[in-house]
Amino acid sequence: MATGLRLQVLEMANPHDITIRRRTLLSAGLAAGTLASTGLFNEAAPAVAAPAVAAEGAPPGVGPNGFVEAELPTKRGPGGFWTVAPEGFAGVASHGRGGTTGGAGGRLVHADTPDQLRVFAKSAEPLVVILRGELVFGQYEKLTVTSNKSFLGAGEGAAVVNAGFKLVNVANVVFRNFTVRDSYIPGDFVGKRPDNDRDGIQMDTSTHVWVDHMHFTRLGDGLVDIRKDCDNVTLSWNVFSDHNKALGEGWTQNVVTRVTLHHNWIRNTHQRNASLDNTAASHVYNNYLENISSYGMLGRNAALLLVEGNYFRDVRNPLHHQGPGGGLAARNNVFDECTGNTGEERGGTFDPPYSYSLTPAKAVPALVRAFGGPLGGTEPALRKVITVALDGTGDFASIRAAIGAIPPKNPAAVTVLVKPGIYHEPSVLWGDRRNITLAGATGNASDVVLTNSEGVTLLVAADGSTLRDLTITSDTPQPGHVLQLTGRGVTYSNVTVLNGTSG
Repeated sequence: MATGLRLQVLEMANPHDITIRRRTLLSAGLAAGTLASTGLFNEAAPAVAAPAVAAEGAPPGVGPNGFVEAELPTKRGPGGFWTVAPEGFAGVASHGRGGTTGGAGGRLVHADTPDQLRVFAKSAEPLVVILRGELVFGQYEKLTVTSNKSFLGAGEGAAVVNAGFKLVNVANVVFRNFTVRDSYIPGDFVGKRPDNDRDGIQMDTSTHVWVDHMHFTRLGDGLVDIRKDCDNVTLSWNVFSDHNKALGEGWTQNVVTRVTLHHNWIRNTHQRNASLDNTAASHVYNNYLENISSYGMLGRNAALLLVEGNYFRDVRNPLHHQGPGGGLAARNNVFDECTGNTGEERGGTFDPPYSYSLTPAKAVPALVRAFGGPLGGTEPALRKVITVALDGTGDFASIRAAIGAIPPKNPAAVTVLVKPGIYHEPSVLWGDRRNITLAGATGNASDVVLTNSEGVTLLVAADGSTLRDLTITSDTPQPGHVLQLTGRGVTYSNVTVLNGTSG
C-alpha cells in the first residue's frame, strides 16, 4: 500500500542515530503530496551518519566533528533537517574563513559538570565539547567562549540550566542539540533589573556562528542576542519559547551583519521575534511563529530583510519595517489569525549568496513541530495542576511560562494556581488551549496581582476558561481593557479589575 513516506527514511545508517524522533509529517496531518514537494525526503537516498574518520586522540569510529559521538542524526544535501554544515550565512566564506566548522578536528572532550563546561568553553585550543545530562549552575553565569568550539548535546536531555554563553571577538563556534533554560529572575519579566543580563547566547563582534536544533526558554533577558557588528550567523531548527524577548540583532550603527534564520519555531513570546536592526542582510525563511503578544519580525532602520515562506499564527503585528532606509521583501508568507502589520514591501533587497531549499509555507508548522529543537522534542506533557510562585516554590516563576507548559488542544482541564505576589508581565491564555482555570492560591483576590506597564495585562482567548481570586490591573490608569476576554464561555469570580476596564 502506498503511504507516501516510509519510516525508514527517518532512520540513520548508523544504529546510534536511530534516536531521532519517529514522528513523520504524515502523522502531523500533512498530505503525502505536500511532503514530497518539500524535497526533504528522498527514499532513494536515505540519510547517513557523518563519516567515521577519527580525529587525533579520539576513539576509533568518532568523526572529527563529534556528531557520531553526540549521537546526532545527519542528513546530507540541501533541505536536510540535520545537516553536517550550516545552510545560510554561517556557511559563506568570508573574513578569511571558509565557513563554520566549530571545533572540528580538535580534541573531543566531555562536559558532565558546570566546572568542566566553564574550562572547556574558554580554552584556547579547538575543542568539540559533548554535553551530557543537565548541567545546573548554582548562580547565574555567562560563560566565556573562545574561537573554534563546538558544543554538542549528547542524545536526548542535555541542558544548561541558569547559565548562558558570551562570545566576544571570536569566530567559528557551533551550538547544537541541547536546551538553555531557567535563568529567569522572578518578577523581572521586562528584563530591566541592573543585574539582569541573562542571555542564552550573547555575541559581540563575532563571526561564523551556527546555532542549530537548540531550545532556549525562560531566561532572564534575551534568548539570543546578536550584537555589535557580528557577521555570518545562522540560526536553524531552534525552538524559542515562553519568554519576553526572543531574538535581537543590532546595538550598532554599522550595517555589516548578515544573518540567516530558517526553520525556527518561536512560540509564546512577547517581542523581538526577531528584531533586526541595521543588518546588511537578514534572510528569514521557513520559520514558524505562533502565540506572540507584542510583535513578530521587525526590521529597523537600514536593515535589509528578505522574508519568505514563513508561517505566522496568532501573532500581533507579525511583520513590519520601521525607521529610515533599509528594505523589506516579503514573499509567500502565511498569516493565520494574525492582527496588525503584515509586511508592506519597501526599499531594496538582496540575493542570498548561497543555495537553499524552501519548504512550502503551509508545510512549515508540522515540519518544525516534528523536527525543531533538540532530540526528544520540546512540547510539554499534560499536567492537571501547574503552580506559579515568585519565591521558587512553584513549578514556574511566571504566568507565561505556566501557560507555555500547557500543550495545545489540551485534552483535559488544567488549573494554573498562582501563589501570592505581584506578577508584572503581559499574560495570555492562548486560543489554541482550552478549559484553563487561572486562580489565586489563597482565595483572596488582593494577594495575587497581575499588572503590566501598558495595554492589556491579561488576555483570555482560551474557550471555557475560568478566572478566580485575582486582581488584574495596570501600573498606570489605562483608557481601555486591562482584562480582555475573547474566548467563548469564559467565567470569572472574585476578580478585581483596577486602572482599566474588562470585557
